[in-house]
Amino acid sequence: MTSSVHTTANETGNELASEPTNQQVWNCYVPPVHFGPGTVFKASELLAEQNLQNILVVTDPGIVAQPFFAELTDSLQQQGLTFSVFSAVRGNPTSVNVSDCTSAFRQQNCDAIVTIGGGSAIDVAKAVSLTANNDHSLWDFCFFEDPDNLPAVTGSHFFVPLLIIPITAGTGSELSGSSCVITDVDTHRKRVPYHPDHFPFAVIDDPQLLAGLPQNLTAWTGMDALTHAIEAYSAPSYHPMSDGIALESIRLCARWLEKSVNNGSDLQARSEMMAASSIAAVAFSAKGLGTVHSLAHAIGALFDTHHGLANAVLLPYVLAFNRAAIEEKLTTIASLLNLPKKMALQ
Repeated sequence: MTSSVHTTANETGNELASEPTNQQVWNCYVPPVHFGPGTVFKASELLAEQNLQNILVVTDPGIVAQPFFAELTDSLQQQGLTFSVFSAVRGNPTSVNVSDCTSAFRQQNCDAIVTIGGGSAIDVAKAVSLTANNDHSLWDFCFFEDPDNLPAVTGSHFFVPLLIIPITAGTGSELSGSSCVITDVDTHRKRVPYHPDHFPFAVIDDPQLLAGLPQNLTAWTGMDALTHAIEAYSAPSYHPMSDGIALESIRLCARWLEKSVNNGSDLQARSEMMAASSIAAVAFSAKGLGTVHSLAHAIGALFDTHHGLANAVLLPYVLAFNRAAIEEKLTTIASLLNLPKKMALQ
């Protein structure tokens, strides 16, 4: 279930324009989000509400040893749910990871996926959710490559029900629809399977899960969130809701990212960065991204570089390159952050 906004932006008094242009039409789709400390334990309740019984838990290799992972699986057992675990996910997930996870899902006769982890685990889970209940190849869902030949959704079980629990504040994968970035091992390209009708049935954002994230990953994923927000705001398409969301994400990152890096136990800083990450995903899902992400994905596919780190290195150079096209928007960002004029225009 999703909430949606479809509105006409140009108003005169109380009357909507009778013939809106394409620029005046925009949409926003957001799945139900459960945000706050301790919300991870709502997972078993949410699954039970959907009458789901046999769960594949998709996660990162390092997550399995974390105390909160055992607490999550214990809560599933207490609810009477059956589960199995798949954790063979690379930092830059590949089509082999997806195939192996799909096989695990089918062999265990699962009826749902819970993914808890960073963007890599979430992307693999999304990919399996797109394909495991139907006969289509993952690459059939590359909407951005061939939107006219996207598989038609047939029946109520075409997609696998999916619940997402992120443990980083940066990728925003939990709120970017079904969009997932997967390396095609045959071509060494990162590709983006996606279907506009596919969403998780719920998202759980629990900032307590970020407490143990190392400083480097906190910084890199935080820069991913900031890059999402800046690129979404800078994108030329018309979407006033997303522009406002992106600016708030930028403000939150500016205020809380450094504090989150310096003190991982600062729950408020972790909460604010998780919020910044999630809402930035809403913005970029609606408006798109830019050259920073295009380059970072290519670099990651070739060199297995952490995506957030690549974004952080590339961001200042791309902003300088695009200055003539986005200077007005950069000025707005500088004003929001109260930056010195000289700094804003360099």
